[in-house]
Amino acid sequence: MKIPKIIFIFLLSLLLMAIGKFIVRYCAFLREKADALKDDPIFLKEQDLVLDEKIEYILRQFWERRILTRGIYEVPPEISKELKRDKYSLKTLQSLADSIVVHTGAYNAVEVLIKDSVSGNDISGVYEVHGKADWQVHLYEDTCYSLSQIIAVLIHECVHNFLYYYNLEIYPEEENEILTDVTAVFLGFGELLMQGYKPIKEIAKRHLQNEGIEFEINRWKVGYLNLNEIAYVQRKYEEYTEKYTLEDVIYGQKLL
Repeated sequence: MKIPKIIFIFLLSLLLMAIGKFIVRYCAFLREKADALKDDPIFLKEQDLVLDEKIEYILRQFWERRILTRGIYEVPPEISKELKRDKYSLKTLQSLADSIVVHTGAYNAVEVLIKDSVSGNDISGVYEVHGKADWQVHLYEDTCYSLSQIIAVLIHECVHNFLYYYNLEIYPEEENEILTDVTAVFLGFGELLMQGYKPIKEIAKRHLQNEGIEFEINRWKVGYLNLNEIAYVQRKYEEYTEKYTLEDVIYGQKLL
């Protein structure tokens, strides 16, 4: 039995309308998903007294101890290539730590140890000193962390090693953690920290709400400073390196 032409056209139009509506809603879903997962905006501060204090402190120490920084650090290509294959390769992370420590100018090489992450433990890395010649960086393996985050954590812990080597640590511990991130930027690791301290987002749930789609977002980050604070310190670092040469640093105390 043949379907009358007019009915066929009517049914086809309904089908095309349904497909069109689905495409429109799916495009709206993709747009809203992209908006939900987009990076947070960075707002540069005009002034931050806490960070300025740490910057002035570390620059004064650089001058008094004649510590010469080595410019912007870049992960060696061969190490980057290996970490893209296996971001928790102990051998490769040890090579990266050795490279970072050399760049800082400290002469106490660290041993990298990888440990299993404990549920509910938000610690991503720890620097420990055992005796007079045993300096360790513990990384806690967690599949949630991106490669950029792992690199940033390793940098942070290796800069702890730098501060310990030159006896530049301060107290309380929270202040020392801020100092560690500030020092990392002024040792040339700022761009890598900007990449690694960027929060990671993922969609936990989605549901319809008022004919739209609402998302529940899980997010996690590493580091003690947020992106706005890292960007502030990075700007100060760039202003400093544009204004002063190595000779200025060697032969006279130059602060921002």
